Amino acid sequence: MSQKIKQAAIWGFIVGDAMGVPYEFIDRDDMKLEPAMGMKAFGTHHQPAGTWSDDTSMMLCVIENIKNNGSPKDLAKLFIRWFDDGYHTAHGEVFDIGITTRNAIVKLKTGIPASKSGATDEFSAGNGSLMRCLPYAFGEDFRKSMYEMIIDNNITHRLPICNECCMFYAKVIQAIQLGKGKEDAVRAGAAFLKFGRRIVDSDDDEAAVVYYAKFKRILSDDFKFLPEAAIKSTGYVLHTLEAAIWCFLNTNNYSEAVLKAVNLGGDTDTIAAVTGGMAAAYYGIDNIPKEWLEQIVRKKDIENLIAVI
Repeated sequence: MSQKIKQAAIWGFIVGDAMGVPYEFIDRDDMKLEPAMGMKAFGTHHQPAGTWSDDTSMMLCVIENIKNNGSPKDLAKLFIRWFDDGYHTAHGEVFDIGITTRNAIVKLKTGIPASKSGATDEFSAGNGSLMRCLPYAFGEDFRKSMYEMIIDNNITHRLPICNECCMFYAKVIQAIQLGKGKEDAVRAGAAFLKFGRRIVDSDDDEAAVVYYAKFKRILSDDFKFLPEAAIKSTGYVLHTLEAAIWCFLNTNNYSEAVLKAVNLGGDTDTIAAVTGGMAAAYYGIDNIPKEWLEQIVRKKDIENLIAVI
C-alpha cells in the first residue's frame, strides 16, 4: 500500500474520531436539532476541540507494535500502559474506554495471558477491535496480516463476528488502494469475508445460515439504498461497520462522509473514525479540511509516530 494512502487513511481516521468525540452518546433525533458542522470543543466528554479518544489511542498502540515487530504480549503491555499512564492519549489521561476493553485490560493486569484475556460472551461484541484494525490493512502479505490481526484482536475481543468485521473493513481499505471504486471496494470486503469464513452456501449448513443471517444486509448490493432509519449507530461491532460503510457509500467527499457518520448519533467517535479512514483513503488527504486537520491535538507527535509505517 502506498505511503500516501496509508497517511491519508490514518489521518482520516483520527480526524473522524475527534469530530465525533463531543457528540458521543447523543441521540439521533437530538443531533437533527443541532447537527455537527465542524470540529467542536467540549460536549459529551468536555474535551478541547481536536481531542481524539480511545479509538486513536489504541490504533497508535497497534502502529507502534507493528513498527517494532512486537508480539501480542508486547501489544498488551502497550494497552496497559495506555490504560494506567495515559500513553498515546491526547491529554495524558483516558476519558473514554469500552466495557469489554476495560475488563480485558484488568484481566491482563492480573496475569491472565493475552491469548485468553479477551471476552467470548455474546454481550461483548463491541467495536473495540474494529476501532484499531486499520493498520493491519497496510501489510504487504495481506493474509498474514489478517492472521496477526486476529491474534491481536483476541487481547480484548475473541468473538468471531469481531474478527469478521475487521477483515471486511481491512479488505475495503486494501481494495481502495488498488484503485477500486467505492462499491467495488465494498464488494471486495464482502468477497474476502466469505472466503475467510470458508462458509458453504447451503441451507443444510447451520453455520452458513447463522453467518448469512448476521451479514445478510451488508453483503447485499442493495445495502447502499437502505434509509437512514434502518442504520443503527450503536457500539455493537456490526452496527458500527454497517453505519460506516453506509456513510461512505452515500457521500461524495471526506467531510460529507464524516459529518454524516457523526450526525447518526450514538457511538459517534468510532463510527466517524471508521468512516473517515475509508473516506480519506479514497479521496486523499488533501480532501480532509485543513482547519480540521490542524486542530488535532498532539499532531506533531502523531506525525513522528506514523512517518514510516
